[in-house]
Amino acid sequence: MNKVVFILNEHAGRGRAKKIWASWKEKIDFPYTCYVTEYRGHATNIARECAQYREGDLLIIAIGGDGTVHEIISGITNYDHVRVGVISAGSGNDFGRTFSVFKTVEQLQMYARNLYTYEKLDFGLLTTKENKFGFVNNAGFGFDAKVGHSVNNSSWKKWLNVLGLGKIAYILFVVKELLTFTRFSFTLHTGKDTLKFDDVWFFVVCNQPFFGGGMKISPQSRPNDQLIEMTVVSKLAKWKLLFIFGTVFFGKHTKYKEVKQFQASNFTIMMHDQVYGHVDGEFSCLTEPDHRYSFSVQSKAWNLAKPISKGVKK
Repeated sequence: MNKVVFILNEHAGRGRAKKIWASWKEKIDFPYTCYVTEYRGHATNIARECAQYREGDLLIIAIGGDGTVHEIISGITNYDHVRVGVISAGSGNDFGRTFSVFKTVEQLQMYARNLYTYEKLDFGLLTTKENKFGFVNNAGFGFDAKVGHSVNNSSWKKWLNVLGLGKIAYILFVVKELLTFTRFSFTLHTGKDTLKFDDVWFFVVCNQPFFGGGMKISPQSRPNDQLIEMTVVSKLAKWKLLFIFGTVFFGKHTKYKEVKQFQASNFTIMMHDQVYGHVDGEFSCLTEPDHRYSFSVQSKAWNLAKPISKGVKK
């Protein structure tokens, strides 16, 4: 196996990933292997198999959106000989707003010839009664997860994507859920305090600042500090929720009394209602009333390949 492997999601960014790869591969001057994903979770399986098969240094390059990156990193955590690089080609690309990504073929070729400058980073973990879900960016429950689940399972989105109007589907479901969403309650255990939250729209636990395509939901989050941050939005009028969403892009929402933030290495929550959940924007589970769920952080769990620049050490 070559020491450089590309994992391509041709459908990411409504075909943008496929176009980028078609352009880049003509210029690449080093040996590589390329795999094309065929189903959800395929990138995880490919990445894990490559990590297990090759014992020497391995560079895996993701070509796709946040979902593709999430799958690949989920497959290689704790394989210390593997580096993950990213060519952002999705719709939201929250990963690329915080983490280093390859922006040109020349940058990638320079890196491939001088392996390996990298950074060890944290990986979040949501643990339920039956499963464990990893996350690179964030995970949570509530309004945003329900909107995302509705959009991803809508026949409207497929038709609108064909017309290049996929974002309209998201707007339509935001309006729908704003009118129909049932707010929920949960109890948070931080290790120091036990806090009950009622009339909750959503909460999200973050490993980096951004979610939802550029919203700076957790300004203090850092992916290498062995900590995670929780943001809770509750007791908020519908009209004000829309207004606050507008301020999130600038990280100004934290000044509102309806927005609470906490920082810790782990959180345990007791959900009191059935609520939709997500990890890195993908559906995770439906919560069961009066069941416990926990969020934690795995320190230095994976290696990010970083474009070579001055002042960066191997």
